[in-house]
Amino acid sequence: MLVDGAGELIVDALTANRSLASIPSASAILDTSNYTFHAITYGKDADGFKYHGHIPLAPSGAGNGIIKVLSYQPLSVSSYHTSATAEALSYKYKLLPESPKPFNSRLESKSTITAYSSGVPDVGHCLNSAADANLSAFSHLIGCFPRKNLGFNYWVVSSADNPAGSILYSGTLYSNYNFDNIMDASGFLTFAGSSTQVHINLYNSFTANYGVLRVPLSDFPSKIRLRWFLGTGDAGALLLFGGVYHLGLWTLDMKELLKQGYYPPYSFNALNNIRKYKLFAKKTFNRDLLHVQDFGVSGGFNASFDYLSSPIGGTTIEWDIYFN
Repeated sequence: MLVDGAGELIVDALTANRSLASIPSASAILDTSNYTFHAITYGKDADGFKYHGHIPLAPSGAGNGIIKVLSYQPLSVSSYHTSATAEALSYKYKLLPESPKPFNSRLESKSTITAYSSGVPDVGHCLNSAADANLSAFSHLIGCFPRKNLGFNYWVVSSADNPAGSILYSGTLYSNYNFDNIMDASGFLTFAGSSTQVHINLYNSFTANYGVLRVPLSDFPSKIRLRWFLGTGDAGALLLFGGVYHLGLWTLDMKELLKQGYYPPYSFNALNNIRKYKLFAKKTFNRDLLHVQDFGVSGGFNASFDYLSSPIGGTTIEWDIYFN
């Protein structure tokens, strides 16, 4: 669903003062690249930020940097299902992603601060705390993406009281997004270079993870396609921290940037991103996009997301935006 932010962007673009073209220090404000798509975010239900991998399980709690999740599936080797967690905890946890509404300015309007709340920003979607120097030591509790070099070790356990003695399966997850420096600490996955031809070339080859691509289709300007990659490690971490029930599409918030004294061009920096974003569109699902099934005695999670089992694989996501 396109939200009010989409209409605001169009108005901002159409009402930009054309006289700025004669002022060298301000002419870049009129560049059309400022008024297009610039980021994608992943989201889930607001309560999901209090459960799943966000809960520090005994015995060592937050101390050993391992993502630990309690599986509520009956199998001895089981995949991790967010729906099963919600069903088992139905007396206190309702898995209800917020439905898209035209006036949404974020993916979840309720608080998305995690169980470890010190210094955690409330942005309405999944954070990339591994990219924040102040939060990275607790990124295995905050989420939602693995660390750049160390990755994430994870345990899926059958007992909350003694997870070390009841590990169903374990492994290591690594992040394409953090390795390639294309996602900031607030979870904004950036787009590739601004040239349309660059996007088309990368779209046709799609051999590297440059960020999100925007490609005009044959019926442009009625429709444009967005394509990006979700690697196994990033997908696995997202699932352990509660899955994916929202996708958000964001543009630059030019008014806010100018108000704060920032003038274009606005380069992306994963470690110190000055960009401010405005929600353009929101897509919500009633089933976890990362839901997996077991294969007999083999856990579907391990087969799908573990780096050692599938270091290169991943998922390609496409999102068509219609302008009718």
